[in-house]
Amino acid sequence: MSKLFHVALLAGSSMLGISSLTLCQEQRNKAPQMKRELPTRSMNLEALRRTEYDILIIGGGAVGAGCALDSATRGLKTALVEADDFGSGTSSKSSKLLHGGLRDLDQAISKLDLAAFRRVRTSLEERSNIANMAPHLNQPVPIMLPVHHWWQLPSYWAKLHIYHLMAPGTTRGFQYISTPEALDIFPMLPRDIYGAFVFYEGQHDDARLCLAVILTASRYGADVCNHMKVTELLRNKHEQIVGAKATDQLTGKSYKIRAKVVINATGPMSDSICRLEDVNAVPHCSPTWASHIVLPPFYCPEEVGLFDPCTRSGSAIYFLPWLGHTLMGTSDELRESSAGPQPTEMEVQYLLDGIKNYINPNFDVRRCDVLAVWGGYKPLPTETDELKDSLLKNHLITLGKGKMLSIVGGTWSSFRIIAEEAIDEAIRTGRLHPLRLNSITASSCKLDGADGWTPNMFIRLVQDFGLERDVAKHLTDTYGSNACKVAVCAHPSGSWPITGKRLHSEFPYIEAEVRQGIKDYACTLVDMVARRLRVAFLNVHVAEEILPKVADVMAHELQWSKKRRAQEIEEGKLFLSTQMGQSPANASPDHVNIPIKMSVEQVQKYAAHFKSLDTEDTGFVSINKCCAAMKTFGVKEVPVDLMHNVLRDIDCHSQGKVNLYEFLLLMSAVVHGDTAYLRYAKLRMDQKLSAINNRKRQVISVERSGGGL
Repeated sequence: MSKLFHVALLAGSSMLGISSLTLCQEQRNKAPQMKRELPTRSMNLEALRRTEYDILIIGGGAVGAGCALDSATRGLKTALVEADDFGSGTSSKSSKLLHGGLRDLDQAISKLDLAAFRRVRTSLEERSNIANMAPHLNQPVPIMLPVHHWWQLPSYWAKLHIYHLMAPGTTRGFQYISTPEALDIFPMLPRDIYGAFVFYEGQHDDARLCLAVILTASRYGADVCNHMKVTELLRNKHEQIVGAKATDQLTGKSYKIRAKVVINATGPMSDSICRLEDVNAVPHCSPTWASHIVLPPFYCPEEVGLFDPCTRSGSAIYFLPWLGHTLMGTSDELRESSAGPQPTEMEVQYLLDGIKNYINPNFDVRRCDVLAVWGGYKPLPTETDELKDSLLKNHLITLGKGKMLSIVGGTWSSFRIIAEEAIDEAIRTGRLHPLRLNSITASSCKLDGADGWTPNMFIRLVQDFGLERDVAKHLTDTYGSNACKVAVCAHPSGSWPITGKRLHSEFPYIEAEVRQGIKDYACTLVDMVARRLRVAFLNVHVAEEILPKVADVMAHELQWSKKRRAQEIEEGKLFLSTQMGQSPANASPDHVNIPIKMSVEQVQKYAAHFKSLDTEDTGFVSINKCCAAMKTFGVKEVPVDLMHNVLRDIDCHSQGKVNLYEFLLLMSAVVHGDTAYLRYAKLRMDQKLSAINNRKRQVISVERSGGGL
């Protein structure tokens, strides 16, 4: 009996040991609870000064933020510094799609490209993972794929069927719609199509997603700091990189940040950091510039986008509904990142020409419809033997001479898995000892604001706080379950809505979001209007209009002086002018305007009249004032159709108003009757611009452009 009891006891102890081991493994793989409330920037700065980290990440874009989250959730001491604002580079200037890579699939099938097939499978899996991490920041968007030839029908059906089968989970399928149905949904489509397919991609707010990853990493213990520029890399006696010296761009103070492993995740600027490690470092990045324009909502249905890889001009084109506007793109060209993130007027005209050559010719496409223009550099890896040997062939992780890891390449559809790969390599290189050996970001990690969020949460904000419906919906779709914290801080209005004072009548942004943005590490006015509020990306004119109002709130919260407030407004205007397309630069000396057919005396006369009409010195005069001015010059009544045609030919840069040059053209055409000359000159200029654009276009291969739309 005692022997049996002893055997049973041994068996029980063995089972208990196995159970304990299993339980321990489960606990190690289980997502940890977020450790802390969000620390302030000053708290993070103090931590950077006194802590020795396991991993220091340079760069706060999608990949850098992903590395910080992956590292922090594994229990490693993590720091991240960004020279500008989080997501201020390419990560906030994407197509806003979490695409699976439809063009990659086309290449995989047509060229039997195994790497392209892997990219599609990985992108579709990651699209699902990211949607689970942040459901409030992601939603499916239906996209129409027009069929131009009958023989494309079986080809498109087969590819979309494979695309749908490869997508994990219960993603929405695709369907074919007839020509009348397609034209009913998208009236601007060409009439000679053979119907269309409708399939689904994921859409997200890229800047907000990047910030959510950063905030989550910070709450898991990572010390993150924006506006911290790395100026020097620290070395030990073996010349290995053991940290970095960074300068706070707001105060000028320098910090030495020590770490066992340094990761360079600076995107298109990665080669410049590599040269800090080794002045003779071989370049690994070939930046490609991609630009987009934002148009009014009447260019695209509210709920359906359009993608056409087979336009008459041979280039791809897409229209996407985004935050109540239309996002159109894109133009890809090789350009050095040293040229700066400034879109050009040539790119705007190229994209507008693409629309004119594509849609129904009865629809007028005008320059004044462009509400914002912006672009970013895709950090494409150079074609090397290392890249050819990689599985996906769209990113590269290299180990430098000083043992610094550098990442080149990646998209929003692959940032998480690239980050996982980089942290795995950092653990091996630095012989680190994480609490969790394997990444948990795909399996059990929710981003800040995801827990407790539901699609109908906005109703609660309307009922509990008296917010307007569109404001409440915007808050829940932006902040997730944290929307209630923003609503609590909103000031009462004294009438309906009870709370939530708008910054502008046309947008759902409220003043309380400015105060929340400061808590979320917004340090400058540009940080706020561009990435905490997306208004700069949607309408530069509205963004400029609200600058003083936003500056007042930030000045009060951050205790800015009058001088600092004025400086922030000037820098905000400069940002809108240069990077958001308010005053795009000319890309070529060949770019010319329509000559004004007037004498010097006439030009002086009308210029003086323009100045008298521009009472507020804005540089613009309304069309209504122009019509009144024409009557003083002898035009009894301006025909409506004539005015419409002339404004179309002038192609004004702003809706409902003209600048001095456009005013002179208007007076020349209507007062002096030179409408025929205006039409001829406009035609010649369009032909010249089209020739210049076509000469400058460079075809970027599918695998190097990202494989998406």
